[in-house]
This record gives sequence, C-alpha cells and structure tokens, in this order.
Amino acid sequence: MSPLRPWTGVRAVVLDVDGTVIDSADGIVAGFRHALASVDVTLPDDGTLRSDLGPPLGTLLPSFGVPPERLDEAVDAYRTYYLHHGLHRATPYDGVVDVLTALTGRMPLGTATAKRTDTARATLEAHGLATFFDVVNGLADDHPSKAATLAQTLELLGGINPQAAVMVGDRRSDIVAGQSVGTRTVGVLWGYGSRAELEDARADVLLERPRQLLELLGG
Repeated sequence: MSPLRPWTGVRAVVLDVDGTVIDSADGIVAGFRHALASVDVTLPDDGTLRSDLGPPLGTLLPSFGVPPERLDEAVDAYRTYYLHHGLHRATPYDGVVDVLTALTGRMPLGTATAKRTDTARATLEAHGLATFFDVVNGLADDHPSKAATLAQTLELLGGINPQAAVMVGDRRSDIVAGQSVGTRTVGVLWGYGSRAELEDARADVLLERPRQLLELLGG
C-alpha cells in the first residue's frame, strides 16, 4: 500500500470494538451457541455463526432461528454468558495497543460499538484497554443504532464537530454510521469485514495494519 496522506484537523477518534480493537470472535460465537441452546434452537454450523458478527443481538439471533417470543430470553442468556465467560476469550489485535498508547494524550478516544455499554466496558477492562478511552459507549435504549451511538459518543467527548472526528471500524455498519453522522471514515482490513464490503460502503480510507492509523493521523 502506498504511503498515506495525513489528515489534518482531526480532534477525536472513535473506534468500533469487535473486529477493530479486539478479536472477540471465539467468545461471541460461544455466546451464540449458549443463547440458541437456552431456547432450544438447533445450532447452525460454525461457518454460519461466524458469518456476520456485527449486527445487534436483536437482529442477529432471529436470523439463527430464535422465535420472537423467546428473543428476550436468548438475548439475556447470551449477555450473561458473555460477561462471565465469552469476553475472556478475546485478544487485542497485534499493534492496536501501540496505536492506542501513541494516541492517548494527543486527542480524545471513544468507542461506538454494537455491544451494550456495560459489556463493552467490561470487555475492555478485562484486557487492560479501558484506560485508553475517554468515553466507552455502546448501544442503549436511547441510542439503539450505531449512528446514534456514534453521535452520542461525540457529544460525550465534549461536543466534537463530526467533521473533526474519525470513525474507525471493520464493517459496513461502522462506515455507514460515520457517513450518517458526518465524520471521516476508516475501514480496517484486519477485522471481520471484507475489502469488498468496505469498498462498497465507500470508506474514505482502508487500512491493512493498525500502525497505519498513526500514519493517517500524522504521526
């Protein structure tokens, strides 16, 4: 990949968590299995469970066959399992800690993730990453979409102008959220989304390695 032209005027960086900061696939898939078994749904094959790790549980679990009347039960089963077991099966991507360390103090950092805020915080704390973030934010009843979560994160970071912020993520939903809110968008190729998915979403920049985020931000 050719050298990146550094962006100017960036005042804040917001990152997705799963597939961007940490590789959490094993714990998520184990949570899916536990949730489906808890409501007597036949388990899909491993490839199906791993095929789309980005959407909120309320969207994803029905696609695996969870009936509407048992969705709340399955969601609760997943969340309980993940908080006690699944989150410990994640690992930070190589190079991400170095990038977060380098950015700390230069500009505020936040998250916009499809995890609930308490789950996101617990996951980052379990891996020693929470202290890098000025704001840990995820889906909630008052901001149930990725775009709404991103917008709230920018407010919690001090009312950052979206044009001065960057949204970093590995899936189409991250790029679309950034575009909806008005941030610049970075698609990362080390996560769960494909190059084709991120190109189709029209991410402003695609990165192959975490270190390139520092290059993009001028250092």
